Amino acid sequence: MGSVMRIGEITSQNYQSILQMLRQLGGNGTKNGAKDPFGILKGSVGGNSGAGNAPDMVEVVPGFFCKNDPRIIKNFRKNFDKDGDLINSHGVAGMDITGKDPSEWHKIVEVSEKGRQSMFDMVKREFIQEQGIANGDTTQRSEVFAAYQKSIPKADRLTATWTLGQYERQYNKAMYEAVRASNPDWEPGQYFDPSILDGITRESVEARIVQTGVDTLGLRGIDCRA
Repeated sequence: MGSVMRIGEITSQNYQSILQMLRQLGGNGTKNGAKDPFGILKGSVGGNSGAGNAPDMVEVVPGFFCKNDPRIIKNFRKNFDKDGDLINSHGVAGMDITGKDPSEWHKIVEVSEKGRQSMFDMVKREFIQEQGIANGDTTQRSEVFAAYQKSIPKADRLTATWTLGQYERQYNKAMYEAVRASNPDWEPGQYFDPSILDGITRESVEARIVQTGVDTLGLRGIDCRA
């Protein structure tokens, strides 16, 4: 990583690295003989790390200790909500999967119609814009997910996000099938007439979505021609 990570500037790309660093720090605040530049330790009172016993350390959130410096404490707390859960770069807590088994959140649950409509609109718009190719540089999918996550209870966010992602896949599949039905030789990245998708609505796609497993959705009825 080319730049220095600063407490209070955690992003979705680096916060897991910071957490890993905290877990690896020894009880004396050193690693390979170098002092901890952030003055932060992870441990428990009376635990092996000794963090809870250090006179100059304070528990900022459950399990996380830092030097008893008001500036460090204030900056570090910005990355957690009132329950001590990590907040990601979109300002959403409850999305940390560290230590969780995928079976805990890889489940199909109810997703609001508003959330599904926002995802469908984004998928259709970007499918046309990018001619069927997923473009990580221009997609607005993270914003769609974040907006939906903020609209539901924190405890439901992981499973609901997983489910919304399953809907996203089926919406994309329906777009692909519709274009291929009109032009069997079409391949993603090639131009197609956007009017082909005029009759493809969320309702028409969802009429063919079925649950195919505990954690998966699928499409039945290949004919998507409007």
